[in-house]
Amino acid sequence: MNRAIEIHDSTLDSLTFEEGHVVLHFSSVYIHQSGIPGADAGSGWVQEAFLKIGSGIVVGSFSELPRDLQGGYIKLDRAFLDNTVPIPLDHRGTVELRLEGRGEFITITGNSADLELVGEATYVEEFRP
Repeated sequence: MNRAIEIHDSTLDSLTFEEGHVVLHFSSVYIHQSGIPGADAGSGWVQEAFLKIGSGIVVGSFSELPRDLQGGYIKLDRAFLDNTVPIPLDHRGTVELRLEGRGEFITITGNSADLELVGEATYVEEFRP
């Protein structure tokens, strides 16, 4: 099975700057587990997560956090992933992350991306495209 975070069903809790990284804390990310996440039938899970982007530059802002996300994408070098973030993620190279919610957005660019899932995932549902 393959797993990926679906941005549109995730909640961004905070955005901080730590030792040259932009650190995004998600109180809940929606994880789709299937043959091809986001396309094939599978199961849905939720879990807490941290995403660190090295040498991150943030453009845009959210007027308040936490923010339920409605969409976005991540670009890892030349690979464009619409509304998904791969699991696992330990990338060295160009990164561009865009998160959208309630008519506002942030875009973060950097030179690395590391995803840390916290605790155990909680089962939510079976997913059918």
